[in-house]
Amino acid sequence: MPCDFAENFYRMRTYWKVALLGWQDSLVYRFNALVWVLYAVVPSLTLMLVWLAAYENRPGGEVGGFDLSQMMTYYLFVTALSVAITPHPEWDIATTIRDGKLTPYLVRPLSYFFYRLAWESSYQIVKTAMMLPAFGLIWWFFREYIALPSLSLPEWAAFFAATLGAYLLLSQIKFLLGISAFWVLEPGGFMEIYNVVSGLFAGRLLPLALLPTWAQTVANALPFAILYAFPMQILQGQATSETLIWGFARQIFWLAALSLLVTWTWRRGLLRYESVGG
Repeated sequence: MPCDFAENFYRMRTYWKVALLGWQDSLVYRFNALVWVLYAVVPSLTLMLVWLAAYENRPGGEVGGFDLSQMMTYYLFVTALSVAITPHPEWDIATTIRDGKLTPYLVRPLSYFFYRLAWESSYQIVKTAMMLPAFGLIWWFFREYIALPSLSLPEWAAFFAATLGAYLLLSQIKFLLGISAFWVLEPGGFMEIYNVVSGLFAGRLLPLALLPTWAQTVANALPFAILYAFPMQILQGQATSETLIWGFARQIFWLAALSLLVTWTWRRGLLRYESVGG
């Protein structure tokens, strides 16, 4: 038991060092983080302007149960949430596999998934910090329409727990997209399809309440609704006790299911892996 504890402690320190290296790398390549921030902010800013024009034609009205203030607040915070919890390791993973450069990671006494998770987590911190000026600028521009969240301490705790669960789910999904390179030479098509589908069904481009019933059913049956829409329900004070229980239960289920799928897919992929040019 002491040896196991020492080994686990050593590995935790190793992952911490990986996170620090990822932090340093993110600071060196800050432009990459800026690109991903703009990738999330520009479409949402465009949609906020569209909705502002739409509501001007129906003063005092609602769309899908959202008044203008709720809609603008939703887009502001779902954009910030998207930047903060959406990692992008799939491109590096796919390139590493395709170029035959995965071998150095396989011979190390580390989990490649946790290695990538530690690296990406530090990158997410840098990216979130770079997003804050844009967040402040958008808030100031639309400040008369924004209602800042007013939550109790338990509600904030539930929001951060849901956000952490969503981040882990997104990490696993992106990992699956990356390791598809074991079978597909250029998995970029899968990644773009996922971005479109998740933008629609996860509540990033539209609140789920605005989608048709069949689309809401798909979003709830698959893990999409618990990525962005579920934390946003809590943040905007729209989550009931039943919503919280059902939301966290689905996050736990999909975390377990995706963990098994990632492990199985990774092992199957390694059987096909060839270190060519690595």
